[in-house]
Amino acid sequence: MVDYKALWDVMKKRNMTKTELRLAAGLSTSTFAKLSKNEIVALNVLVRICCVLKCQLSEICYVNFEQGGGNPS
Repeated sequence: MVDYKALWDVMKKRNMTKTELRLAAGLSTSTFAKLSKNEIVALNVLVRICCVLKCQLSEICYVNFEQGGGNPS
């Protein structure tokens, strides 16, 4: 349902590794693993990533309604 492909694209354009972003945003390895698996994370996690990358939420994630677009809970 959530796709973070755009996040990996932004990081690549900025020559930033996953480890660098994780540390700069203060994210745990388990939270970052959720991102890697396109799993839902808390909004504050996405905001912290946006603060590090100086970008908007729409630049790092996408909600795909065609892939299991029901209630995530």
